[in-house]
Amino acid sequence: MNRIIAASLLSTVIFAGCGSSEQKDENGETAMTMTYDLIGNSGNKLGVLMLAEIDNGDRVIVEASGISPGEHGIHLHHTGSCMTPDFKSAGGHINPMGKPHGLNNPDGPDNADMPNAVADSNGDVKFEYLNNRVSLSGAPHRPGLLDEDGSALVIHKNPDDGISQPIGGAGPRIACAEIN
Repeated sequence: MNRIIAASLLSTVIFAGCGSSEQKDENGETAMTMTYDLIGNSGNKLGVLMLAEIDNGDRVIVEASGISPGEHGIHLHHTGSCMTPDFKSAGGHINPMGKPHGLNNPDGPDNADMPNAVADSNGDVKFEYLNNRVSLSGAPHRPGLLDEDGSALVIHKNPDDGISQPIGGAGPRIACAEIN
């Protein structure tokens, strides 16, 4: 009985601060979707990050508003902390294999790399990407986003050129979501 109570309390703690739901993936398999708040430099909510773990990776979905129009680098960082105003508490990219940065880098990419997010002329972002180099829970050869210290999704001010080191020239961090 105590184990059941402890397990129930643990799941309450794990899912506190985020929402979760079950959805079907493209193969009709049930996938758990986790939802997290995306905040700006002043701590204001800009939108949401949704993550769904499926067999071949994690589906990363961002819906936000209030982002300057144009392309923005978007990466997964190794610590689940989004302390304003600069989000440096999120640390660097998830990159346990030490690969060079960039989707266009012939020796990369690192686990954190994703295509640029694009904000339309109204500042709205609708971004979706299947990252097959990470896993919510940790899968063979894919680091877990929900490890001991969590992780974070960070949106940068500038576009990522896909090859320059260390972050493709993406510049300052303008939005962050804690994945805990």
